[in-house]
Amino acid sequence: MKWWTVSLYTVIALSMTAACSDGMRRTAKEEVDRYNMKSYQDGNKNQRINGTTRNTTFLQSLKNECVQRGIRLSHETYAEGLDGNISYSYFINGDARHFVIVHIYPSESDRVREITEIYGSEDGKDEVDSSETAVISARDNTALVYASSGQTKSQYRDDMELVFENLLDNLK
Repeated sequence: MKWWTVSLYTVIALSMTAACSDGMRRTAKEEVDRYNMKSYQDGNKNQRINGTTRNTTFLQSLKNECVQRGIRLSHETYAEGLDGNISYSYFINGDARHFVIVHIYPSESDRVREITEIYGSEDGKDEVDSSETAVISARDNTALVYASSGQTKSQYRDDMELVFENLLDNLK
């Protein structure tokens, strides 16, 4: 009987050790994937293939509005915040001196607080600073930002104001 009990405890101990080490390996692999941006790349790929985010239609409308004005958005990236917000950014015509950022927040109050903190513009209509060129348009939980720098500052300002206005008017 002692032999059987010792064998049972040994099997249980080995099983628990294997399970714990498997869990540790899985956790370590997930952390390495995050560090190497594999999780981000997999999420990006899944979003592009399946179009699974609720923002896909809005972002496609942004791209279509820009194309109608001869503006090509490129170098799409996105970032998720800790509070449930997400930001998509694009270069305009491949030029990093001109970019568009789409901020989407869980609520309008979150948007107002964050946009005020980031850009110093609570209502989403004021220019950030007279020395900087930016267009900020906002409605509900969404804020659209165009910013530029360098010698060609404000090159797309008028077009982006119209694009933002059209998009936000159609936002439901």
